[in-house]
Amino acid sequence: MLTLYKKELNYYLNNVVGYLILIIFAAFANFLFVKDIFVVGTASMKSFFGIMPWLFLVFIPALGMRIFSEEKRVNTIEILLTLPVSETQIVLAKFFAMATLFLMSLALTLAAPISLALIARLYLPEVIVGYLGIFLLGVSSIAIAMFFSSQTKNQIVAFLLSVLVLFFLNVLATDFLVTVLPKAITDFASYFGPIYHLQNFIKGIVDVRSLFYFLSLLVVFLFLTVISLEKRD
Repeated sequence: MLTLYKKELNYYLNNVVGYLILIIFAAFANFLFVKDIFVVGTASMKSFFGIMPWLFLVFIPALGMRIFSEEKRVNTIEILLTLPVSETQIVLAKFFAMATLFLMSLALTLAAPISLALIARLYLPEVIVGYLGIFLLGVSSIAIAMFFSSQTKNQIVAFLLSVLVLFFLNVLATDFLVTVLPKAITDFASYFGPIYHLQNFIKGIVDVRSLFYFLSLLVVFLFLTVISLEKRD
């Protein structure tokens, strides 16, 4: 499992595309943060954390679209499944490799709170909890991207399916549904949207229900990915 983890991680670290994805994400995140401070006049990390679900909408699928699709395209998936590791170990190794890359991308955004701390007073626990929230959102999104990558050998199809599902989940907790559905339905539906649960973390609150939501999303899609691989036996 460790060998497979290193192999997946090295693929991105030895590939210019992997670095490009990380750098572009960090550049967009920091740019939007700076815009909010100097254009909107908001000296807070809340707006920074608030845009993350929409950046992840493209960044996470782009990062994960090849994870299984490429294996299928070049027919190495069969070799992978014959290794002395279980399907669960394969999925976890690939997941941890992507989670490591995701952590690297978050590290590149630390310029945001550091720069803000130089011009305004920051409440550190709130920033830490906010980062915890976007980390949970990110890894659960990775699990979703991995599942759709396991469904097709076409990376573009995997990317688009992941984007569509993440977009749908994001929309559940926005005001858009209020314009087309009764409030009672939208209030219920919003609970299933990650943005709804992220709000608690942005406020500096570690809500057990929100923690359970993200962990459940993560476990369910990792489990579905394992099942998808087992069906190939």
